[in-house]
Amino acid sequence: MRRRFKIAILAIPVGTLITHAAVGAWQSGNVSNLRDDVRIVVNDGLRLESEIGYGGLIHNFKNAILRPEEPEYISDAAGNAQRALELIDSLEEIARKEGVGVSLPETRQMVLAYQSRLSEVEAAHASGRPIAAVDNLVRFDDTMAIAEITEFQSMLVEDIRNSIEFIEMSLLLTGFLISMVALAGGFFIFTLWQSEQRRIDVREKASAQRLLEKERQHNADLKRVNTSLQQFAGLAAHDLKTPARQILSFAELARDTEALPKERESYLESIRVSASRMRVLVDTLLDFARKGFADPQKSLVDVQQLVRALTDFREQGGPDRTRIEISDLPPAHADQKLLERVFDNLIQNALKFVPEDTVPEIRIEGWKENGRSFYSVTDNGIGVDPAHSELIFMPFKRGRNNELPGSGIGLSLAKSIIEGHGGRIRLDPDYKHGARFVFWLPAAESPNLTIAS
Repeated sequence: MRRRFKIAILAIPVGTLITHAAVGAWQSGNVSNLRDDVRIVVNDGLRLESEIGYGGLIHNFKNAILRPEEPEYISDAAGNAQRALELIDSLEEIARKEGVGVSLPETRQMVLAYQSRLSEVEAAHASGRPIAAVDNLVRFDDTMAIAEITEFQSMLVEDIRNSIEFIEMSLLLTGFLISMVALAGGFFIFTLWQSEQRRIDVREKASAQRLLEKERQHNADLKRVNTSLQQFAGLAAHDLKTPARQILSFAELARDTEALPKERESYLESIRVSASRMRVLVDTLLDFARKGFADPQKSLVDVQQLVRALTDFREQGGPDRTRIEISDLPPAHADQKLLERVFDNLIQNALKFVPEDTVPEIRIEGWKENGRSFYSVTDNGIGVDPAHSELIFMPFKRGRNNELPGSGIGLSLAKSIIEGHGGRIRLDPDYKHGARFVFWLPAAESPNLTIAS
């Protein structure tokens, strides 16, 4: 940066001399160009008025209405309209070049209106309508457009003439140019510093924004985990109270000296059963903490291959007892091990809640919609009461059949894993022939991702 400042300081005197010699010729050229623009504006303005006014578009348009037997007025009016639009474009281009904030919207609208009505005039005459009716049909108020041309021309010419006067005045002040150029050199140095400072600010803001986004995502993840932990801990503590209370009660009974040996043995067995139940609950809590709250290590997962491997393994144990149908499943940007756990839990549920006299039938489907990859697991089991569609995703809670084996945590774990990936899972309440679970994950579209092995 210091080197750039030194170069700029050395360039000031040299640039001043060159500028002093060149400014005269440059300003003279500008004045000549501006005077040419004035002539063009005046001439094009007169031509535009001629193309629109008497003998032009309006005149020929009216004659086309009044003299349907002379079709040449239609073609003349069309030609007037085309030339008028070209002149409007030329005048507005000069205004833009000179930085004058004026245009001809009303005039353009009028020309386009007359131009579009020419076909209506022809069609009306062809249908035999009276001239008065045709005139009423295509009438257009062109008062504002006519006034606009004069105002536009006056403002543009006045602005260009002011520019000419300014340039001519600057030529008289050429002697003052040296100090002005020196000032411009100082301003250039200041601009270099400002530019560098802006680049630094932009980099710092971008870095701060990235950190803020990461912090927001981290806070959202922490909030989700804390909410789930609070819910899970509360439910776990509640469910642990019963076996703990049973252990204390049976321990007191076993300590009773009057208890018979068989009674004491029964009490100790009850203590063992309650302790085993507590161990299962604790193990379940640890498993949930490890997998349900894990930070997903995402990659592009071939879901078709993953599910096929899971179902093939299950069919080896009893191909005659299970029917599994798998459609095309889109890939997912997810943690492969955690996603495998989700499908495994859903398939386990599908097999677990099927009556003994029914052959299990499982259908696994997938599709893409609105930037998301959807997956569904459908079974022919006993189904779930829609009233329990939220309850079944809570740890240790089931919609029915609490006597069946298991910890009641599979769906809760699946829900936590899917939400940790930014997705959602739900029970389809409209499916009545068993249970159907549907979940989605953000679609895996990035070409930079590779299929996880």
